[in-house]
Amino acid sequence: MDYDRETIGASTGDRRRVLRAVGRILGVLLAVAVVGGTLVLCAGAFLVGVLADDTGYSEPRTAVDWMQAIDRATSALMFAAGALAVALVVTCLIAVAGAFARRTSWTVIGVVCSALLALAIVSVSVSGQVESLVARATSAVGNVPAVAPIPSPPPAPDTLTVDDAREEMLVMLSTTIDAAAAPVTTADGSPPIGDPAQLRAAPCGEVGSRLALTTELATADNAASLVAILAAWDAAGYLPDRAVQEDIRYSTTLPVERLSIRDKSTVDGLLHVSIQSACAVAGG
Repeated sequence: MDYDRETIGASTGDRRRVLRAVGRILGVLLAVAVVGGTLVLCAGAFLVGVLADDTGYSEPRTAVDWMQAIDRATSALMFAAGALAVALVVTCLIAVAGAFARRTSWTVIGVVCSALLALAIVSVSVSGQVESLVARATSAVGNVPAVAPIPSPPPAPDTLTVDDAREEMLVMLSTTIDAAAAPVTTADGSPPIGDPAQLRAAPCGEVGSRLALTTELATADNAASLVAILAAWDAAGYLPDRAVQEDIRYSTTLPVERLSIRDKSTVDGLLHVSIQSACAVAGG
């Protein structure tokens, strides 16, 4: 029985010695990993800080290329600073744990590694390489505004008065008659005249009026007159449009807003002309 107790005690002691030896080996390996990892991180951060403004074998040629280079440098520095910050938290925890466990070696390792990481973070933050890269980019492409200045708004157009609209409508009626193939008459065979009494007014907007004029013309050649009238309207600055069996000219800036002509030669032998002004107000 005594022999068995001695055998068991010896076996237990051997096991404890083995466990302590394994623990020491693991502790050494962990210490080497912590110190080595800290040195590698600090060296890598130093290289990132030094090489952050490196643009490779050839410098960028355009503003976009410079912006991409600056973005890459900024991202690299931020990544390095983030990795150092995480490692700093870990080493601080190691130092605190070593102090609580009264393990002087781990406390020293944690404090030293934390100091190295803190210095690396400071060096990355104040490296100034991004500012150097920005200065090079500014020197290469200039410092013009990235967005063109907003142009000043165009002056507001003069308000169209009823008198101006009436005058322009009569001018366009006269232009229409002059362009047609002579002789030109109205539906009842009388010569066409530009009479303001022919204009009809309809309300528009809040206080405006829109003038309208319709007339029927008989010409020596309605088909040729149609082509000549449209050409005269084009020359006056109106834009072309077309509806069903109706040719239209229009403008968004001129006093006359819309002109239209319809050839009804096969029906009544006449060209039906309509002229409409833009919205106008009474003159002051």
